[in-house]
Amino acid sequence: MYPLKTTVKYDPDNLSLSSNVFTTVYLGNYITGDFSEGHGSHLGVDIFPAITHDDVFACLDGVVEVAENQSVNGNYVIIRHDNVPDPADMTKKTTLYSCYLHLSEYVVAVGQLVSEGDIIGKSGNTGNVSGSTGEHLHFQIDRGEAPFHPYWPFTFTEAQSAGFGFFEAVNNGLGMENARKFTINPLEYLDKVAMFDTTNPSLGIVTVSNPVVSSTLVASIGDPVSEKVEIQPRSTSTVPVSSVEIPAQFSDVPSNHPYVTAINFLKSKDIVSGNNGQFLPDATITRAELLKMVFGAAGTPLISDNVNYFSDINPISWQAPYVNTAKVNKIIGGYSDGTFRPDNSITRAEAFKIIINTFHTETLDNMVSFPVFDDVPMDVWYAPYALFAKTEGLINFSFNSFKPDMFITRGEVANAIYTLMKK
Repeated sequence: MYPLKTTVKYDPDNLSLSSNVFTTVYLGNYITGDFSEGHGSHLGVDIFPAITHDDVFACLDGVVEVAENQSVNGNYVIIRHDNVPDPADMTKKTTLYSCYLHLSEYVVAVGQLVSEGDIIGKSGNTGNVSGSTGEHLHFQIDRGEAPFHPYWPFTFTEAQSAGFGFFEAVNNGLGMENARKFTINPLEYLDKVAMFDTTNPSLGIVTVSNPVVSSTLVASIGDPVSEKVEIQPRSTSTVPVSSVEIPAQFSDVPSNHPYVTAINFLKSKDIVSGNNGQFLPDATITRAELLKMVFGAAGTPLISDNVNYFSDINPISWQAPYVNTAKVNKIIGGYSDGTFRPDNSITRAEAFKIIINTFHTETLDNMVSFPVFDDVPMDVWYAPYALFAKTEGLINFSFNSFKPDMFITRGEVANAIYTLMKK
């Protein structure tokens, strides 16, 4: 959907008829009376709001990458959209970034999941907008390959070297090649998505978003700032995931079980074995069993150092290498009495911390700035893991509840591991 309450369709062939709404067009310029595309290097569409401080909407489902104030962009928001139709081939999927600049205010936080049509802020005229016609929304969509967001095709230094001021550089199409390479016509694309979803419902948008992702952001046009932490797999030997359908593996996991695909895949790769032909998907899993399953899936090298890290772990037991590996890699800490309690069932909060920290090098210690679930306080230690599990689709959540103290089931663990392996 369009990011403002815009009733006029963006028609690239007749833009002069909507010049009161789309004040500066995609790949347009600032020359009075010129509303044609391809005559400048303005990367977005400037949209005039219907009313002062009008609602600004998320154009597609996604996760908020940036929500801040900056001297050039003013109050601005960037949303990452995973698994959306590729502008070059709508039957394929890609990652895009939508950018909303010069807001009077924003009402979302970094890492927040948003749905298409959610209000993310209010239109405004903040930032370095000298020479503008007043309150407007600069809206652009960057390709995932763009080196920073919001992308701009030239720096102030490059403009000066070419003998241009900022507006002259845009009017002369400076950086046009990169403009076409790293951005798309945002409103034309949204119209195509709307038509595509209608005619191809089975190929519609599926969003799986990760709030912790590498993205070089821009402090001013062409001036990249420091990158966010990029979470990388802990081990490169993760068992590859095949798209081939795996036949049934366990007598108690029917074809309509919600986690049948995950369980069957893990069995086909000898990550799980079951007992007497059964997997017991709805039974709880012990703390040691969880370590064995997740390390097997992640290809984590086991440590057999015969060190007795916990008083209740026999150094020669099957549990010892998994527990020792988890301890050495700082994935677990154990209890204050010096025990690990390997045969105890494990809670959902504890399980997701182990699973996520096994597959990723960076632990999620950052504070969560918005409610993730109704039963997850923002300042509790497991809030970042709950957020990660939710945004990555690691489990089926219902009624906006995480149930952190409930024991996790074997099927739920299998599904979470399988989902991470696919990434």
